[in-house]
Amino acid sequence: DTAVQDSCARTRSLCMNRPIASSLLLAVAVAVNHDCPHQANGCGGTAEERAEEARRRARLVSLDAPWNEVREAVVDACGLQVQQSTSHCFQDFNHVDCCTMDSTRQHETNEASRVAGMHAVNYLGSHIVDASISERGPGGSWCTCQISSPEDVCHRQFGARTAFKLVWCRGTGFAALLDDYANVLSHGKPTSARGEPPAMGGARAREQSWRVLDESKNASWASRWRAACDEVQYGAKAEAAEAEEHDEL
Repeated sequence: DTAVQDSCARTRSLCMNRPIASSLLLAVAVAVNHDCPHQANGCGGTAEERAEEARRRARLVSLDAPWNEVREAVVDACGLQVQQSTSHCFQDFNHVDCCTMDSTRQHETNEASRVAGMHAVNYLGSHIVDASISERGPGGSWCTCQISSPEDVCHRQFGARTAFKLVWCRGTGFAALLDDYANVLSHGKPTSARGEPPAMGGARAREQSWRVLDESKNASWASRWRAACDEVQYGAKAEAAEAEEHDEL
């Protein structure tokens, strides 16, 4: 996938488009998470305590602020340190899922899960261990790729539910943090003095990010994301219009 390859190139190959030593491959897990995300209890790789803490903090993030502050707050809410290895997190069209996975799943690769559009290995374990804030609960965190959602890296490779996802509603500058069931945790419109957010792609990245969700092969999940964005973008206007119409009657 050209878009994914371009994104990885811009983010220092954190999608791991490079070979891994055979001795390391023997040590990492290659589980197939068939039931995640489609079964209620199928995502056994979720670090539940860590996910709940991430959602709690996401609810406190104000998205109506300068983008650089918003992004760092979102990275922190996810349970990740703001450092060089996470500089791409929530900064392009693709790395927008806050995935909190059990410690037994941190070193799983894409070899068996075969997420479409991703590198065949996609080993992230060492980055997860290095960047995760341990005080946020057992397990680790990472800003995983949303490509092929909901058959994506978090759900398929790690067998975990996303704690939250950064969504650029309908490709506009309006952002929302949604949990794995598309419940709205926070929403707003980030500002920027240096071009449009996010930094890696601006308006084009927002449009591309929304397209991944809007054109998902899973119609029910796509419908959830659209409904959530309609709620936060147009809900108040729709309610006001309805009230006005009733007044006229």
